[in-house]
Amino acid sequence: MRSSPQVQAWGLETGPGGELRLCGHDLPALADTFGTPLHVIHCQRLRATAVGFQMAFRAAYPGKVSIHYAFKCNSLPYVAGLLRHCGLEAEIMSELELELALRLGYRGYEIVVNGPAKSDSFLQRCVHEQVRLIVVDSLEELTSLNGICRRMGSPTDVLLRINPDYIPRGMNSGSATASRRGCAFGLDLKGGEVGRGLDMLRGMPLLHCRGFHLHIGTGIRDARDYRDALDCLRRLIDLAASAGCRIDILDLGGGFAVPSSREMTSREFFSYQILGVLPASCRRRTADGFADFAAAISGTISRFFPGPSLPELLLEPGRCLVSSSQLLLLKVIRVKERPGIRKWLITDGGLGTVTLPTFYEHHEVLLANDATRPPWEKVTITGPVCFAGDTVYRNKLMPVVRSGEILALMDSGAYFLAWESSFGFPRPAVVAVDGESVTRVRRVESLDDMVARDAWNSIEPKK
Repeated sequence: MRSSPQVQAWGLETGPGGELRLCGHDLPALADTFGTPLHVIHCQRLRATAVGFQMAFRAAYPGKVSIHYAFKCNSLPYVAGLLRHCGLEAEIMSELELELALRLGYRGYEIVVNGPAKSDSFLQRCVHEQVRLIVVDSLEELTSLNGICRRMGSPTDVLLRINPDYIPRGMNSGSATASRRGCAFGLDLKGGEVGRGLDMLRGMPLLHCRGFHLHIGTGIRDARDYRDALDCLRRLIDLAASAGCRIDILDLGGGFAVPSSREMTSREFFSYQILGVLPASCRRRTADGFADFAAAISGTISRFFPGPSLPELLLEPGRCLVSSSQLLLLKVIRVKERPGIRKWLITDGGLGTVTLPTFYEHHEVLLANDATRPPWEKVTITGPVCFAGDTVYRNKLMPVVRSGEILALMDSGAYFLAWESSFGFPRPAVVAVDGESVTRVRRVESLDDMVARDAWNSIEPKK
């Protein structure tokens, strides 16, 4: 059976009965075998996306390019390990992620450390492991790191994170990481913190400033936003020159959009939450591709840094690599209808457990049992938790769905695993589909897993 363009967009096919297939494996059959909810990784797609990202930027940028995968996006060891084998290095924000990166075989010089709340013990561990770069987020952190390096007698390379006060086009304000009013990240460029930080570094001989970090948000769909945000480079170059600092590295973080899913704008979010109007799908809102982003970034940096002064370009992609390489299978446990009011599809996964990003993002939902069944009615898809807000989507146009059928929630590779919760239910298994092979890479959480930290066995039973 010929698959629809909608299905092909995620590298899926349909079988004779319309059932969704991944590399020849029926998704409903995987759900029966491994249980639901079930995360499914498309390994071939993940590798191809990682390679494509690297090729696009290395082809466009005339200088050195380093790419560090953002662990926070999906820290599943299997995913991070697969991306390491694709040639990506690591960007981490916590001691847990640092330990994970080291256990996966990353060396200190392959690790960039980020985050606004690095404790002194974490900074000390980073210095001890000789990580490649520590991205300093505040003047207070700069002072703390200097004291640690002096006590340890160890030099450290740093980048200063800049807040340029730039909000990308149409972005939900909660995702604008470079807004000086809305986000605490980075040194305030307009408020003079960058200049003060550079002045402080003159008296900190063990801290070697290699350049700047500039991350402007997440889910950016228009390459012009990177070009416009980089207008602040002129001021940064002047400040660095005044302080006698050379810009060897320019770290632009990540934030590149996924074509098949997107965050709601602020207006869409309020309209959805208040009026129940689900925004249009992503197919009506195109996103620039890796080559477009690479060309815009490369051309802009080259304007500011002529010839041999071109800095190394460092990138920290996450969402754009892993999101569309994973999907989430949910089973419809019950169908409930109140004529003239609403119809509910009650599934075994919702906001309270496994689908938190659907609170503010648009993800397509397909009927895995028959993707050819035409859309027919608007329904509300909910989860199993006993509170009214445990929804997946309200007023979602779907085919007629029966109890026991499987829904496929697409583009679940970014932050779904990071934000899953044991809210009265075990956290689900994860399987990796790699051609003909299907491998369980995380088992279902057991009761022993869930109570392993608790002392409930020491409580005397009531007599």
